[in-house]
Order: sequence, then C-alpha cells, then structure tokens
Amino acid sequence: MVIVFAIVFFKAKKYHCYREGFKESIINKREFIKLNRFGWPIALQMGMETASFSLSTIMVGWIGTMALAAHQIMLTVSQLCFMIYYGMGAAVAIRVSNFKGQNDIDSVKHTSSAGFHIIMVLSITSCLPIFILRNELGALFTDNLEVGILVAQLVIPMLIYQFGDGLQCNYANALRGIADVKPIMLYAFIAYFLISLPVGYFFAFILNWGLVGIWMAFPFGLTSAGIMYYLRFKLSVRKL
Repeated sequence: MVIVFAIVFFKAKKYHCYREGFKESIINKREFIKLNRFGWPIALQMGMETASFSLSTIMVGWIGTMALAAHQIMLTVSQLCFMIYYGMGAAVAIRVSNFKGQNDIDSVKHTSSAGFHIIMVLSITSCLPIFILRNELGALFTDNLEVGILVAQLVIPMLIYQFGDGLQCNYANALRGIADVKPIMLYAFIAYFLISLPVGYFFAFILNWGLVGIWMAFPFGLTSAGIMYYLRFKLSVRKL
C-alpha cells in the first residue's frame, strides 16, 4: 500500500506542486517539534479508543469461547461502519483546516456540521442491511449456531452506539482541523477508561448481562467522548 501511495504521489500530475514542496523541504527542529506536538495527542486518543475495545475483549474471554467468537465477528462487522465514518472524518479535518487557514470561521462551523449529518446518513445506510441480516451474519463466519445467536444479540447495541461513534469521529477530526488536539487525550481517557470499561464490567458481571452487557457499555463511552469533543469544538471555535 505504501509503495502504491508513493508511486501515485511521485507520478500523478495533480500532485506536481506538492512534489516540488516535498523536494525543497528539509527536516528542521521547529517543524519536528510542531509535528510531534500535534501528532502525539492524536495518537494517544486513538490508542486509548482502541485499547478500550482490546481490554473489553479480555473481559469477553472471561465469559467463554463462544462469546469471544461472537465478539470478534461483531468487531469485524462494526469496523466496516467505523472506517466509513473515519474516511468522512478525515475529509472534515482537511476541509476545516483549509477554512481555518483562510480565517473563514463560518465555513469551519458549516463543514463540521455537514460532516456529522453526512456520517449519520452513512450510518443509516450501512447499518440497515446489518440489522435486516442480523440472523445471518454469524453464518458468514462460522456454522456454529450458538455463536450465530450471540452475534444477532450484539447487533442492537452495535446499532445504538453508531450515533456516538459518528459524533466522536466527526468532532475529533474537526478538532484536529483547528489544531486543538491536546484536550482530546483527557477526554478519551475519561470516556474509554473511566466510563466505558467500568460500565462494561458492571453490566456484564454485576448485573449478569454477559456479553451483551459489555457491548452495551460501548454507547456510553463513544457518546460521552463525542459530546466532550463537540463541546470542546464549539468552545474553541468561539475563540477563533
């Protein structure tokens, strides 16, 4: 993939002006520090989000092998939706950054809002067939009937957290577009480590909801992250 990207970048005519800038660029301390100052908070925010799902997988393993199989299947299915949102979120970050550079704050606001609306439409179109085919999803991966039943049960909590996932994906990228990335580390820690994981343990093992309980915690974590990112974005835009 990297080789293909490199070929496109160095050969395609539309990237000529960027190639010229690339050839003239040099590694310097100021840019190195600036990139790290922006990059590490984003990396940690994404890392904590991924870690919350990975740690949830450990809790699922405590339940049993069938639950773990169903969990892995649903993670695969849910990633299809997430990557659609993330692609749109990346576009939001680029557009927001471009308008911020032009000091066009109204367009910054409109772009972030439009991005979220588009993501919600995409979530409906991608989740509708998943809901309709929920009883057949497990059969795409295994012929084990018990796993198939568990997969069907997990579709509902997965559908519930699509709003929060789209919200956090859109406004995390909007914050990147205006270069306000440091607070998202703290918000991610609160949402995924202080809310999502404890709620998942409570639902699964205290209320005895099992695998569904762990998945019912994901809407809490993702939605709380999305709300915090949204509020931070609104506050930051007012100061621009």
